[in-house]
Amino acid sequence: MIEQSVEVTYPRPGACVVTVYGDQDRGSAEQFERQLAGLIALNELVVVDVSEAEFVDSSFLRNMLVADRHAKEQTKRFRLQMGTAPVVRRAFEVSGVLDRLAVMNRREDALGDPAEVHEHPDSGSSGV
Repeated sequence: MIEQSVEVTYPRPGACVVTVYGDQDRGSAEQFERQLAGLIALNELVVVDVSEAEFVDSSFLRNMLVADRHAKEQTKRFRLQMGTAPVVRRAFEVSGVLDRLAVMNRREDALGDPAEVHEHPDSGSSGV
């Protein structure tokens, strides 16, 4: 089993990218939820990059929805960077979470200016 791992980078002021690696499951869900809440409070834009994740469970999917809600409540932006293992993409699709988040395939798009990213006002998903 691959160990859970998270890396946070700051590509510019007010923006951070949270890259997750390996298996993302219940084992660290509570800690990850707190980490995301803190990052959203401190940044205007938080991108979660799941392109290196090999597995996500329902607790991880829930964390994505909670983080998106926190961001909206604080008038911040939360985006998901996809382009990942088919099993991870499928988990997001089957659960309906993919349709509720702003999803980009490339880092440049995820970090893009909000005027350049076309997010659906109801679902938060982009037209990428």
